[in-house]
Parts: sequence; structure tokens; C-alpha cells
Amino acid sequence: MLNSQATPQKPKKSINRILKITLQVIAIAVIIAALLWYIGTTVPADFKPEEPSIIRGIDFLFTTALTINIGYFLLAFLMYFGINVFFTIRLRRVLAKDGVKTTFGKSLLAQYAGMLTSDFTPGRSGYILTPIYLRDQNVPTSKGLSSILGIQTIEFLVKVAGGIGAVAYLVYMVPMTTWSEMFPQEIVGVNIGIIVAGLGIGLMLIGAIVLAAFTWSKRAITVFDRIANWRFIKRFTGGLIGKLEEYKESAHSTQRAIPEIFALTMVCWALKGLEWYFLGLALGITNVPLIAYFLIHPLVTALAFIPILPAGIGIQEFGIIGILGLLGVPIATAGVFAIIARFLLILQDLIGVPQIVKSTSLIFSRKKTQEPPITPSTPT
Repeated sequence: MLNSQATPQKPKKSINRILKITLQVIAIAVIIAALLWYIGTTVPADFKPEEPSIIRGIDFLFTTALTINIGYFLLAFLMYFGINVFFTIRLRRVLAKDGVKTTFGKSLLAQYAGMLTSDFTPGRSGYILTPIYLRDQNVPTSKGLSSILGIQTIEFLVKVAGGIGAVAYLVYMVPMTTWSEMFPQEIVGVNIGIIVAGLGIGLMLIGAIVLAAFTWSKRAITVFDRIANWRFIKRFTGGLIGKLEEYKESAHSTQRAIPEIFALTMVCWALKGLEWYFLGLALGITNVPLIAYFLIHPLVTALAFIPILPAGIGIQEFGIIGILGLLGVPIATAGVFAIIARFLLILQDLIGVPQIVKSTSLIFSRKKTQEPPITPSTPT
């Protein structure tokens, strides 16, 4: 009787999930089409004027990609590899403070798996699954979770500070005449970019405060535990809440790693600035100084944390167009920069695919072994 009543819930949940994914795919398609159309409306007038704007945008993207400077592109690719290396060192150092030993190679694959998951989840929330990808090294989930949350606390605070610094830089460096000389579509792009970037910074600041409360206050975890165990909210938190009690014990060890987390995060910030600088040079963007890339990337990458679409796809690209437009980069070129910047990340993050497959199979194999045998029912 209980089983027959419970089974109708599963198809309903599956239908809701399929509907949610379908709506997200449609939204992504619409935003990408709008992005390509926007690029097409701002390309040089003599570039295939007979084609519709969206086709011009696609053609301009491929034409620019074919003329990219491979040397500078590879340097940008190398900088992103360096970021993941230092992310891995940072994670291993935090885990070591909690008495957990890991190997660099396996941890690097887990890092890439976490990054790849974040590339396709709203607000880059998929990175929190990194502890699952560390299970093949017998890293306790609670310790992996406390390490990730502690790292993200400092990461968010640094990005918030960087974003505010970028706004100050733009206000100081961009002359007022730039605003008046812009075309209407450029002004729209800039305004939307700055407004949404401000929203992203606000969300990261809230996230940093919440995560900091978890890391530094056991009382905050207790309060959250009570709220999260309400019947309505518990449906959305899953089994993660069960780890909060263990997380309390691991959080103290994470606190001791804060100086190292901050230092390694600043190294990664510098490498991200160099990545964008080399990518700009690969596309022939020479009028943006190195210091500008260091300051603006926390501002525009904040858009990826807006929990609407996977990794803020489309939203982040419009933000990049707006900010680079303020710095004198042609809108069409800035659009190509934004698209290739995302492509570079996803291309390298594919290194994490084998680890995702391995971890998934490990989870399912454990479920099978832990599944109790089905006892035959006695005939009535």
C-alpha cells in the first residue's frame, strides 16, 4: 500500500525537473541569440551588410576566431591552467590543516571536475560538489565541505573588494565624453552590464557573510540547522544538512588556513588578470592596460554567481561587453572576447570529465552494495 501511494510522486518530480531544464535551455538559447544579434548590430558597416544581424554576429565571431593570435591564446590557456594548479594547492593546504592527506594529481582532477560542474550549474553552485570528487582519496565529506566553504568565503570577499575597486577605477579613468559619444545600443549594454555587475557583487557579499558565519560561528550553523530542517526547506537541501554537525568540528581547522587561502587567492587573481590580458592581445585589443584587466575581472565574473542561468551564461558576456565598451573596445570585439573567454574555461575544464564519471560510478556502486536484499513476500 505504501509503495503504491509513493510511486506517483516520482513521475511528477521527473516531469518538473525536465520542465525546469527545458526552460533553462530555452532561456540560454534566447540569450545567446540576443548576444549574437547584439554583436551583429555593432560590427563594422562594411562587414557583410547584406546579412541579417544575427548571421553577421556569427560570421564575425568565426572570422575573428580564425585570425586569433595562437601564441597569446596559448599563454591565456596556460594562465588558466596555473589558476587551477594554485586552486588545487590551496585546497590541499586547507585539507592538510584538518589532518587529511591528498595527492596533487588526483586533487587536480577533482578541482577540474568541480570547475566543470560549476560551468553548467546556476550561480556556479556545482563547485560545492568537489568533496564528492575527492572521495576516491577517502576525504571525509564534512572536511571536504568545510574546506570548500572556507575557501569560497575568502574568494567571495576578495572578489567583492576587487569589484568595488573596478567601479572606482572606471569612475576615475573613463572620461565623461565617452558616455555622450556612445551609440544608443552601446549605452544600453554598458548600463545593463554595470547594474547586473552590481547585483552580482551584492550577492557575493551576502554569500561571503553567510559562509563566514558558518566558518567562524558555531551558533550560526546551529541556527541554520534549525531553519534548514523545516519540512518545506528540507526538500531543497537534501542530504547536505546531515553534514552540518560534522562541519562544525572541521570549520575550526579551516580558520587556521585563512592566511594561506588569502595569499593563494591573490596569486590566482593575478593569474586571471594575465589570462584576460593575453586573451585581449590574442584578439588585437591593445588599448586596455594590464591593471584594468586585474581590476575588472572580479567585477564581471561576479555575474556568473547570479543564480538564474548556468554560470551566468549570457549575463556575464553582456557585462564584459559593457565594461570593455567603457574602456574603448569596440562592442563586437568585446563580444567575441567574452565568448572566447568562456570557451577557454570550458575547453580546459573538460579535463575533469573522467573524474566526474569515476565519482558517479563510485557512488552508484556504493549504493548497490549498501542496498538491503529484497525479501520475498509471503503469499496470503
